[in-house]
Amino acid sequence: MRGRDDGSIAPAVPIVALVLLLLAGLVVDASRQLTARARAVAYAEEAARAGAAAVDLDEQELRLLPEAAVRARVEGYCRDAVTAGAPIVDPGACFRGVRAVSATDGRRLVVVAHVDVVVPASLLGLVGVRELRASGDGRARPFEGLDEEDAQ
Repeated sequence: MRGRDDGSIAPAVPIVALVLLLLAGLVVDASRQLTARARAVAYAEEAARAGAAAVDLDEQELRLLPEAAVRARVEGYCRDAVTAGAPIVDPGACFRGVRAVSATDGRRLVVVAHVDVVVPASLLGLVGVRELRASGDGRARPFEGLDEEDAQ
C-alpha cells in the first residue's frame, strides 16, 4: 500500500508555482503602477510650472501671457519630455486650461496640466496585461515673492 502515494504532489507543484509567479507579478507590477503614477504627477506639475512661467514682463502687475502662449509652453514641455524618453501618451493633450483661483482677483490664475503615461508590464504580461497606464494632474500659478498663503 506504500506505492499509492508516490507522485501525488506532482500535479500541485506547477499550480503552486504559477500562483506564486502571479503573486510576484502583482507585487512587482503594482509597484511599477505606483511609480508610473508618481511620474505622471511629476510631469504634470512640471508642465504646469512651465506654463505658469509664461508671464507678461511688460506689465507692472504679475499677469500671464494669453492662453495660447501658456498652452504652447505646457505642451512644449511635454514634447521635450517625450523626446528625452518620458512615457507620456499624448504630449499635445497636457494643457487643461488656466483657471482663476478667486472670482475677485483676476491675477490669481492657476495653470492646470494633465499627463497620461504608459509603462510596460513585467510579470503580468504572462496573463495578457501588456501595459500599465497612469495619469496625474498638476497645478501651478505665477507668483512674485511670498504672500500669506505661501507662508502657511
